[in-house]
Amino acid sequence: MTILTRVGTGEQHGSRVPALPGRALWLAAYVLASLLGRIVVVGPDHVGLVWPAAGVGLAWLASSRRGLLTLDVALMSAATMAVLAVTEGGTARTILSLSVVAQTLLALWLLHRLVPGIWGTGGRVPFTRLRQFGMILVSVILAALVTSVLRWLVGAVVLDNEDLGMLIGRFGRQASAMATIGVFGLLLGGWLTERRDRGLPVLGSITRPEVLHLVGIEVVTALIFWGFWRNPEIPTTYILSLTVVWAALRSSPVVTATHCLLTGIVTVWMTIEGHGPIATVNAANTRALLAQLFVVVLMVTGMTISLIRRQISDTIRSLEQSEAALGLRAHELDMVMSHLDDGVAIIEETGRVVHANLALRTAFGTKPLNTADRISEPGEEGSPLYYPDGRIVGAEGNPYVRALSGESVDAEEFHHPEEDGSVRVLEISAFQVPNGAGAPRRVMVVVRDVTTATTRRESLVSFAGTVAHDLNNPLSVIDGWAEALEEDLTASDSSDAARALPMVQHIRGGVEQARGFISALLAHSVSRDQALECEPVSLRNLVKHIAGTRDRPRNGGEIVTGDLLDAWADRMLLRQVLDNLIGNAFKYVAPGTTPRVLIEAEDLGDGWAKVMVRDNGIGVPLLQRERVFESFHRATEAYQGTGLGLAICKRIIQRHGGTIRVTANPDGVGSCFEFTLPMTPEAFQRSAAGAAGGSP
Repeated sequence: MTILTRVGTGEQHGSRVPALPGRALWLAAYVLASLLGRIVVVGPDHVGLVWPAAGVGLAWLASSRRGLLTLDVALMSAATMAVLAVTEGGTARTILSLSVVAQTLLALWLLHRLVPGIWGTGGRVPFTRLRQFGMILVSVILAALVTSVLRWLVGAVVLDNEDLGMLIGRFGRQASAMATIGVFGLLLGGWLTERRDRGLPVLGSITRPEVLHLVGIEVVTALIFWGFWRNPEIPTTYILSLTVVWAALRSSPVVTATHCLLTGIVTVWMTIEGHGPIATVNAANTRALLAQLFVVVLMVTGMTISLIRRQISDTIRSLEQSEAALGLRAHELDMVMSHLDDGVAIIEETGRVVHANLALRTAFGTKPLNTADRISEPGEEGSPLYYPDGRIVGAEGNPYVRALSGESVDAEEFHHPEEDGSVRVLEISAFQVPNGAGAPRRVMVVVRDVTTATTRRESLVSFAGTVAHDLNNPLSVIDGWAEALEEDLTASDSSDAARALPMVQHIRGGVEQARGFISALLAHSVSRDQALECEPVSLRNLVKHIAGTRDRPRNGGEIVTGDLLDAWADRMLLRQVLDNLIGNAFKYVAPGTTPRVLIEAEDLGDGWAKVMVRDNGIGVPLLQRERVFESFHRATEAYQGTGLGLAICKRIIQRHGGTIRVTANPDGVGSCFEFTLPMTPEAFQRSAAGAAGGSP
């Protein structure tokens, strides 16, 4: 009952065959197949040549719907015993014939385990893969072997004439029937169900050339059988394998299986009638095994070739669909690339242009309609490229060459002179793209023309400077008059003057705050947009100058220097960074604490230095250490500020190719700001100018 339950889950849902008429048809087919197996015997020992009922029974139970499997098994058992009883099989043999039913159930159980999802094991599609066919053969052969051995062991006890030859003959009959008729039933049932579910006609997919091939195959097969009939001594049986191969190469698995089955049936019938090479074998057992083996070989050969052919066809069809989809995607990509304002190219290490859009050719000064196999590289004669400071870009600074060496160039700014004397500002990115094994390295180059944006940016910087100057003028007037008024009120002894003096002081404080905000906005704009003018800068002299000119808080302030190095940087912008960090150290301290700042540096190697600015202030909370470098972000509201100082520092350091971060002061309370700077022009050129993470 456990086996019945497990295999019963594979019923074919939605079958349109009524339950009782369907059972009657299967029962009739099974009885006829069983009678044929009892009638078709050879030799005086009445050795059965085939047992087609094993294959019919497998297809019957495979088609059984949920709830009807138990009824079908009962009907099959009754039919098997009835046929044996009617054909004088004897009481013992009649009872032992139930091993055929057990064999079918075991085969179905194995099929559910090894080939789930096809028709007969819970699905509604035929098997289409060679592996599935192999698992079906394993299932039926194993089931036939197990039940045949058990049947022989029991028969050896209760019967007199059970020998090893009977075991081999019985196994051959059962296995060959299930491997041919059973396999055909599984294939045909799934094929019909699938076409019915999809609303397709049964014969609608057969073309005229296929029909002609089938006719030719059957004509040739008939001629071969005629040769068997006329000349049984000629070993032409295996010529039939050629017709099976022909059918498998030209037809579907269902048609191929049909041809193999019909060929096997005719071969068995001719053997029974004494015609054909197999019929010339004297021993009945040997003759039976050869006939069974031949039928199985035909089916395995045909199905193997047909299934492989189908898998190859499916793979080719899938590849063609993928190729069509990729072609469409490539066409869409070409359309996108051709309409981009940014120039994009894929260039091999040999200089060959694999792909280049129109904007790329225009950006490098070539004629838009020319189809170039190779675009002049930046820095080549006729196509010079310069750094913003006027130095020509050599091979070591060429973004294309740098990308070939594995570096990622991210939006670096270069100047490209035009034939009319103007200068175009280009923002160039370059990086390697994946390539196949043994293929040349490839680089994607992206060129963005930022000439207009740069011009507007410079105009905005100039405008910001003018606005800052114009805004500071009235503030200076207000502060001047407020200062004079403050002096007069301070010198007066009247009570009105005492009340008015704090108001005037608030006015002066507001003026000073407005001045600081305007200066910070201007500094932020300059740090982002002003071209770098790098030169050797002594950090020691720069810090000394800042310490000598900076105002101290009322409670004083100490600036201490440790080991300092020389850097390659924009002097004015670097001074702004150090001045901001020192100013923050003086401002953000606990009440009653005398500010103390320690500035030192260390050589990181490869032309880079790390500068550390340590203070004894209130420190930066752990969760704020990333956000303090954002524009207008303030970690605390307890102290006045614009929230731009650290954002300015970060932008300046990034433009030098370095990084900046803040940690806790390892010497105690306070913060430690660390940033990296190039020490040489070569290190600065290697850095990804304008992008974070360019330093070691």
